[in-house]
This record gives sequence, structure tokens and C-alpha cells, in this order.
Amino acid sequence: MTTNNMYMVRADFARYASAFQAGKYVGIGWLEHTDLSDIADRETLRTLYEHSYPNAAPMNLAQNVGQIWRFLNDLTLGTYVVTPMKDNAQLLVGQIVGGYVYVPAQSDSPYPHRKSVEWFPEPIIRSMLSVSAQNTLRSSLTIFQIGHAEEILRHFSIELSERSQKLLMTEEQIKQAILGQLLELRADEFEILVRDVLAAIGFEDAEHTGRSGDNGIDVKGKLAVYDFASIDIMVQVKRYKSGRIDHQAIKDLRGSVPERTHAAFVTTSDFTERARLEAHKEGFKKIGLINGSQFVDILIEHYDDLSEEVRAKLNLRKTLVPR
Repeated sequence: MTTNNMYMVRADFARYASAFQAGKYVGIGWLEHTDLSDIADRETLRTLYEHSYPNAAPMNLAQNVGQIWRFLNDLTLGTYVVTPMKDNAQLLVGQIVGGYVYVPAQSDSPYPHRKSVEWFPEPIIRSMLSVSAQNTLRSSLTIFQIGHAEEILRHFSIELSERSQKLLMTEEQIKQAILGQLLELRADEFEILVRDVLAAIGFEDAEHTGRSGDNGIDVKGKLAVYDFASIDIMVQVKRYKSGRIDHQAIKDLRGSVPERTHAAFVTTSDFTERARLEAHKEGFKKIGLINGSQFVDILIEHYDDLSEEVRAKLNLRKTLVPR
């Protein structure tokens, strides 16, 4: 049985992702001393949870019972699953190939409730996904359904339904049309647009700095989230019609940014796989990567927040995309 349904199943902030991969399963750890094979309805599960965790807050109780029920009943044969690997830079993707089994906690992981998974040989690099697809991965829940499954499956050459193929084609055509408009801008105009988009997102003091002697930094900004955090960012911008950004450009940008400042690279083209791996290299400052398609996603999402002057320059109008 095959379905385009896709769920995230987290492994304790990727702590046990390698166990999921090696053992070919996904699992959860609530009610770890109880085999759940005979749970027939949600109310029985709720009663069992209340008995096992008598001090659970009502909100946690309802949420966790829902998570367990979803694992038992929604992750059926053929369902696709995603598990973040270390640092969330890569994602394991696979397909459920077996029913529920109870395996008392072992040394590989503390998750006794398991379902067998056939993982695809290579993980997908998270930053390759569209912004909207990445946004669907950000829930704090352990198990939740993922949107944009078609986009993720396309990376593994999975045959999609005719409707899904048409939807992806339509979205791609719209993005290419917008990218064509962006490529009509001069290099400095595109840098200023990136500055304005940062401001629309919420960065204060967004500044266009692109000039001789700037060490590759074209835009700066500061994001203040109430009094929780203040984040400084430096951005390098490249308006390319063809060719991809390589790993050396990522290393050079990293060397131009102070230790406590975040960095990102924005381009109208794309990045090589080696560049993406370099951007998330363990033990080094992470570099955010935004390719042309992803920048269009962000531009669309925040288009109404841009100034009238910027919108007039872009000369775009909204259109409807069937879902």
C-alpha cells in the first residue's frame, strides 16, 4: 500500500536518529512498560495514560494521548516518515513497512513502541527544501503530519499523482516568472531588495552595505525578539543568472563574520551540495543558505509588508494556485 501521507517522528532532538536508521524503525517512549497492541479506542488509551501519569497536566495529557494514538493508528503501512538528524541539517526519509511491535527498552534507544521503516539510502539536506516546506517541519510536537510531502518525495524520484505533478509544475512556473523579474534588477538593486525583505521579516536597522572593501558583506541587520534575544546578521548577496555557489564562497563568508554574528548567503541561483554541507559543517559557524526559489517563497510571504516603492519596482501581482 502506498500513500503520500507523511509524518515527522522526532528522536529526542535527533539523539536517537542513528538508532532509528540502523534499526530500521521509528518509535515513541510514553507508557514504556506497557504493550499497546490491544488498545482499541482512544478513551482506553487516555485512562491508561492517566493511571500511569496521575500528576500530568491536562494540556500535556491531551496532547500526549493524541501523539500516541496518532503513532498507533495514522502511521499505517506505506506512510512516509521523516526524522531530523543531528543539528537538523539533514533529514532521514523512509516508509512504514511493518505494523506496531512492542520492544522493551534496549541499549539503542528508550523507545519500546516501534514500527518498521525502510529508509531511503541518503538523507535529504534540509536547506534544499522550499521555505514553505521547511516551515511545515517546525512544530514542537514529537509526531505531526507534514505538508509539501510531494516536494520531499520528488528528491527520491517517487512517482507522484497527476494532480501533485501539476501543482508542483504550476508553483515552479510562478517562481521562475518571479525570478525572471528579479534578474532584471541590477546587482545593487537586488541587494537593496534583500535588505527590504529583512526589514519586512522584522530585522531592525537593516542596512545595505555592499561596496568596495566590505569583505563580501552586502546587508546587515539586527533582530530583537522582545527582550528574549537580539540577533545580529550579516548577509552576502549574489544575483546570478546561472552557475551555483560553491563551498569556497561559504568558507570565505564564514571568515568575514565576527564570532557572535549570524551569517547568511542569498542568491538568485543555487548552491552546490558541497556548499550546503560546508554551511552546516560540524564545529564551525552555521551559514544560512537561501537560493532563488527559497527567496521567492520569502518574498511572496512578506510581499504585503514591503514598501509601495519596492512593490512598484518589482511589478508583480498575486495569482491563485489550486490546492
